[in-house]
Amino acid sequence: MHARQDVSIYLNNALRPTHQMVELDSDTDLPETVREMPQDVSGHFVSLDAPLAGEIAAAWKRVMILNSTQVLYTFTFDSETGKFAAHKR
Repeated sequence: MHARQDVSIYLNNALRPTHQMVELDSDTDLPETVREMPQDVSGHFVSLDAPLAGEIAAAWKRVMILNSTQVLYTFTFDSETGKFAAHKR
């Protein structure tokens, strides 16, 4: 696991993100250029409170931005474990 990272989460076409801390399941840090960003990323949310976990689980559209490249990822979420799997859009 790597150091915690701040991600921006947009639920159901929200105009403003919710910021959350995550730890990625990766042996390497995310690149700083758009074209080098991986297709798939997974990890888990750190200290996610129950109301927000419920909101994420109930959302019909989930999008996250992982770093300064502003690459969008759609993601699935397991509310029991706090884990997510994201795919580049």
